[in-house]
Amino acid sequence: MIENTIISKSKFIFSILIFLSTFLYFLYIFVFNQIIFPAKDGDDKLPGWLKRMSVPVKWPPPTILMWNKMFGASLSESLINYNNNKQCSYKCIYTDNRTLEQQASLLVFHIRDNLDKMPEHRTPQQLYTFFILESPPHTWGLGRDVPPDFFNITMTYRADSDVYYPYDMFEEYTKKDLENGLVTDDQIWTENEIDKKIKAKDKLALQFVSNCNTKSLRELYVNKLKNLTQITQIGTCLDGKRVCNEECADKLIDSHHFYFAFENSVCVNYVTEKFWKLKKLIVPVVLSRKIFKGLNIPDDLFIAADDFKSPKDLVSFLEKLSADKKQYKSYFNWTKKYKKTEYSNDISNPLCNLCKMAHIHKKELKIKNIYDFWNGGGKCEQGFALNVLLG
Repeated sequence: MIENTIISKSKFIFSILIFLSTFLYFLYIFVFNQIIFPAKDGDDKLPGWLKRMSVPVKWPPPTILMWNKMFGASLSESLINYNNNKQCSYKCIYTDNRTLEQQASLLVFHIRDNLDKMPEHRTPQQLYTFFILESPPHTWGLGRDVPPDFFNITMTYRADSDVYYPYDMFEEYTKKDLENGLVTDDQIWTENEIDKKIKAKDKLALQFVSNCNTKSLRELYVNKLKNLTQITQIGTCLDGKRVCNEECADKLIDSHHFYFAFENSVCVNYVTEKFWKLKKLIVPVVLSRKIFKGLNIPDDLFIAADDFKSPKDLVSFLEKLSADKKQYKSYFNWTKKYKKTEYSNDISNPLCNLCKMAHIHKKELKIKNIYDFWNGGGKCEQGFALNVLLG
């Protein structure tokens, strides 16, 4: 009798232990799945009682490894120096240390620099970033050495990139911003300042040029212009003597009506610092209007050579416009809408957007064919200036 009672109690205790073990096991699985692998939309679905019991885990920020240099300099330092990440709501660790390769969530490859030695071991979770600010004709580092789907993310000057990295951009303001004190007087142009700048201009056109032989053949078009009008040219490719520091350049901009912002390549969205000299109140003349498609740049603040039948027609237009101060001033209507910012990566903040992608970490991010994306048909027009001259 006593023996049967002991056996019954043992069975009962054993059953209780089995029940508790099973309950704790499923509870563990439930919590593990919700905390370690939360829902894709980031909204964990833990019940209230479990949220109150849970202790938040602080994970270290993602590591972004800059795999190679940027024109011989540290890529991480270069990007950090040109980007204000203080306003970024995402935190990342930026490093050039290749020993951290396996810990890195995201790797950045500057395509213009040496890519001879590539990572040996790629983890399934790592995101590889294609980074370049030069045009395709000057992207010789890539070659065809990696598979077409090697990269997950693009970071370039093109508006269709995953991370948009423009040379510069406008920062808009509204009347409401002025009324609420969000914009200070020194951040906007006054009518008096603009009139004073225009009055000081007594020469027609200016060009800073460092590369003499270009893919766009801009030099052919400029030579035609020089036979028709006076152009002030500054740059190392001329006679090696006509060089200019920033102070000298600003004085020249102040005394000229137009600036020839002819790029070395005519490619989609390839708009460099040449064009953005307009923020110093000079009207830029570009080779091609259509490369601005997709950019948030008004088309009435610059002049395009391909809008004219010949260099002679362009020069005639520039001379008439420079003599008509009221019409010339209309090219600065953008000052009523945009601030006096000179360098605006604080606005586009590509480094912050890259860090965000390291946090989101979507495994489905993949560039199907980087060669088609970057060098595919229609991205650039070789010898553009010659084609314009030939009509």
